[in-house]
Amino acid sequence: MKKILTVVLMALLTHTAFAQAPVAMQHLELKKASSSHEILAAKEAQNKALTVFATDKNRLTALNYNAAVFFKDSLSTTRPDKEYSFMSGYSYNAAGQPQVYWANDDFTKIESLGFDFENRAVARSLLQLSLKDETILSTFSENNSFFILSLPDEQENKKERDDFLKLYVFNDSKYVQKVLDFSDLVFKDSDNKDITLVELIEEYGLQKIDIPDFTALPVTASKIKLYVLKDKMVITLDHLPAFTQVISIATPAYTISERIIPQPALNKVAKSASFYHVDKLYQIKLNEEAIALTASDAATGKLINTHTATESESITFRNSPFLVQSGEKGGGTLKNASKFLTRASWGEAALSIYQTPNDIMVVAGGVRSILSTGDIIMGVALTGASIASGGYGAGGVGSFVDPSRTQSVYFEGLFDENFEHRPFNPQQLAIDKISRFISNNSDSISLQTVIPFNDYYLLGFYDKKAKLYVLIQFEDDSAY
Repeated sequence: MKKILTVVLMALLTHTAFAQAPVAMQHLELKKASSSHEILAAKEAQNKALTVFATDKNRLTALNYNAAVFFKDSLSTTRPDKEYSFMSGYSYNAAGQPQVYWANDDFTKIESLGFDFENRAVARSLLQLSLKDETILSTFSENNSFFILSLPDEQENKKERDDFLKLYVFNDSKYVQKVLDFSDLVFKDSDNKDITLVELIEEYGLQKIDIPDFTALPVTASKIKLYVLKDKMVITLDHLPAFTQVISIATPAYTISERIIPQPALNKVAKSASFYHVDKLYQIKLNEEAIALTASDAATGKLINTHTATESESITFRNSPFLVQSGEKGGGTLKNASKFLTRASWGEAALSIYQTPNDIMVVAGGVRSILSTGDIIMGVALTGASIASGGYGAGGVGSFVDPSRTQSVYFEGLFDENFEHRPFNPQQLAIDKISRFISNNSDSISLQTVIPFNDYYLLGFYDKKAKLYVLIQFEDDSAY
């Protein structure tokens, strides 16, 4: 075994240009067929532990790591019955023991498996959900709990539409149901008529943003976004160009409040978007003639700073060229601000915020669909917001269209906490290094997962040739 580990380690170091050594490697043999293979990485909220659940057709294995990502132990059991088709999420109980939740296709049946490494035991519980007249919006694991967010279906015999969402919160192999009632809030459609949040989500979809991950522009162009933080959930609505509606749901009481934050003003009709980051709301507004970026205190709505530029200016608050990315491939650069604003305004405005070691990175621009003739015939739209489209997970029902079918036109800028521009060279992000590593080693790795952990990222993957589960650490570079 020692010889095998040494050979694999040297191979990994040879294949990557950044010489990241694996922080952990553990023997793991997943039996054929590969179509039954699945891996779920479960991070304890305070980064005190990491559990990796790996399954083949017959066995489910849990690999247990401590806060320093040292392998501690493993525990195996039989995989749930084939009726439970996938691992939908995880939680950690008060004792620090992980639970993994297997679901059937419509989430009406869930099997919970709790792993007690100290006593070498696995406890199973069967849970049933009554999801009649509900559509699942999103499922996610945050703050040591597993959540299912659902939307009530329209009742034909009701004159007025209820305005609430349901949240199912799982922990320690049990769940509670919470009702998020938005009926005291006022929502408007594009004709300034009253509308419910439920109806808006049906029209535009709901996109969950994973924090603190870097989020690609095609995802951030979604009009309604959900952010899950330690002490609250935040829903932002950008379907109207004049303002962003910020809804805060304080946890665990689940009390609801809102703040209306105006979008920056431009002389002509423009596209707008926002991004919530560390208690600030960042906003973009652009048309073919001008662009404006703002940062505001999300709690008070107070404006922190604004940056504007017109088509005849060079947009001095950027740190990169004007970039074009079509699908997963780069598409070159644009010569000037005029060409950038023209191309960006063809689609939807988009804004992504990411915290680097020294700065706040802003990625700003526009996103448009690049559909094939077949896509157009099938009726695929840029917003991708059809509730009937199906799909769960971080994006959920109504998520933005697949990034591989979009073109992003953007620039990158670096800013400080006061949203003052910083004229430094953009640093290489961990996600860029991870992407290159996966591309260079695609013949041997599979089931890869990117895990934010402490102040770095872990890339976890199954080395199908060496029969190993490997964790490698990647970090963002410092700008100076």
